[in-house]
Amino acid sequence: MNALEAAAARSRWARRNVGEKILLFGGLLLLAVAGPPWPVAPAVLLCAVVAARLARVPARLYLVLLAAPAAFVVLGIGPLLFSVGADGLAFSPTGPRRAAEVVARSIAGMGCTVAFALTTPLAELLNWLGRHGVPAAVSQVAELTYRMIGVLAGSARSMHEAQAQRLGHRTRRGLLTGVAAQSANLFVLAIGRARRLQEGLALRAEPGATAVVAAARPRDARFLAAAAATLAAVAALWAVV
Repeated sequence: MNALEAAAARSRWARRNVGEKILLFGGLLLLAVAGPPWPVAPAVLLCAVVAARLARVPARLYLVLLAAPAAFVVLGIGPLLFSVGADGLAFSPTGPRRAAEVVARSIAGMGCTVAFALTTPLAELLNWLGRHGVPAAVSQVAELTYRMIGVLAGSARSMHEAQAQRLGHRTRRGLLTGVAAQSANLFVLAIGRARRLQEGLALRAEPGATAVVAAARPRDARFLAAAAATLAAVAALWAVV
């Protein structure tokens, strides 16, 4: 079990109805995407962080999972800061404003997604999707993808540690060479393990019919009211702006 799965299973909201958490975090995500970036995006991120704290999500793990995709967003704002014209590459006057809006929306949306992932075990989510009309084949693809990511992450960690124990990271050149070789081996390994994982699930049950054991979770009227009030407050802030 990786750190994300362990945190989701130990979360204070792990046994809550999945629909309640989808209402809260999904609504905040929609507000972050549809509303103006200022001040809706910071308000959405604040609500997601407060919800994660109430669910007793490990703060360090939350920040690590949020920082990884946020780094890609920050690195990808270059095309917004510069424009290509007849005179070549030039700094865009509106670039900083647009880049700030993209970063604000993205981080707010990722904050909601990470909080949902850290409070909802995969078994609970797949069971909820199946009971609400989502095709079983879609759930199976989601489960395969999730499990495959975990397997590959564990394999990459083991390969990295094995190379470090062989003193392959003593020099920068050795480190770069080792990372390149590890990436190539991991790609080949991923193809083989994906095939075996698919064959194992196909032998266990019909494609798209993998069952997930999960207890029924009754709805909590107080949680639903609090979630609706939170969304209404952020929407009111949008209306005032």
